[in-house]
Order: sequence, then structure tokens, then C-alpha cells
Amino acid sequence: MHTLEKLVLPSGVTSNTQSLFEYWCSIRGREIVPDRSDIKPAAILPLLPNLMILEYRADGTLIYRLAGTACAEKLGTDLTGSNLFDQIAPHQRTKAKLRINMVRDRPCGLLVYEKLQSRHNTPFIAEIIYLPLRDRDGAITQLIGSVVMVERGEKEAMTDAPPPVIAVAAQFLDIGAGVPQAMSGEVCWAV
Repeated sequence: MHTLEKLVLPSGVTSNTQSLFEYWCSIRGREIVPDRSDIKPAAILPLLPNLMILEYRADGTLIYRLAGTACAEKLGTDLTGSNLFDQIAPHQRTKAKLRINMVRDRPCGLLVYEKLQSRHNTPFIAEIIYLPLRDRDGAITQLIGSVVMVERGEKEAMTDAPPPVIAVAAQFLDIGAGVPQAMSGEVCWAV
């Protein structure tokens, strides 16, 4: 049994994350998860540069169907068509796959803070939200999300290969169907 009470994110999230979450809530109607077809880009124009849409594939990959221009500009590469899990540090991939699959299987939201490296080799912390989307058959096959820089680091020495994404914090968000049990050391927010 689920409830569709007014959902509120934890305090301190960026206005971009808050705006995407509010839009996602507005298009879901009486359902826990909205249909992908309900997204109207014209309604979220200011969010598009940081927006991403990812698609679950049968082979276990999660492919960027769309990655906003701010993502490409900051990272120096267009993620569209790539597998999210290939971007994650090898020692964190198993846990990342479990988290992302829980967003689909529960369903729930996921708020993650990750250490990334800019195209200028400057580390930064990004706030990322993942929210599930249904296809026309009602199956959760996609995620909508947003990536926003929240903290810059000191410039580090240049390297040839880009460093992998390192998760520094992850929280499940209750969107009306509960949240999965936290992984060691994680706290779940009920919003």
C-alpha cells in the first residue's frame, strides 16, 4: 500500500534538484511513478542543461539517453549513449548497481553526492537525484535525474585518464512505496 502525500526533499538540496523533484511529483498524478511520456521539456527549460534521462537495458547496463549540455561542458565529454556503470569506480560498481536497481524495483528515489573531475582536472562534488519513470506498459524502464555541482575542490595534477566517479553519500527517498533497507552506514530519508 502506498501513500501519495505531499513529498518534500531533505533541506539543503540545490534549487535545481528541488525544482526537478517538484516537477516529477506534479506529473505523476495519483500514481507513484509518472509516465515518461508525461515529461514536457518546455515546462522545465531551465533544468534541461543539468538533466539526464537513463534507460535500463536487459544486459544490466544503464544507458544515458540524454545528458544535458552542462554535464558535457563540466566533464568535457558527452555522456549520451554511454553506460553509467562504466563511469563508476570499479570497487563501487556493485553497490551502485544495487542502489540504482532499487530505484526501479522498490520504486523509490535516490539522492547521491559524488566526487567527479571536471574537464579542467578540478575535482568537485555533484548532487545527483534519480527518479523512476514508467514506459507505456507501466514498467519502470527509465530514470530522470539532475546533476548539479555543489562544491569545488583544489586543482589536482593532470592525468591522462579521467578518474572514475566516487560516491561519497547516497540516500534513498521514499516516494510513496517505502525505501529499501539501507546499505551499511547509509541513512534513508522518508520524504
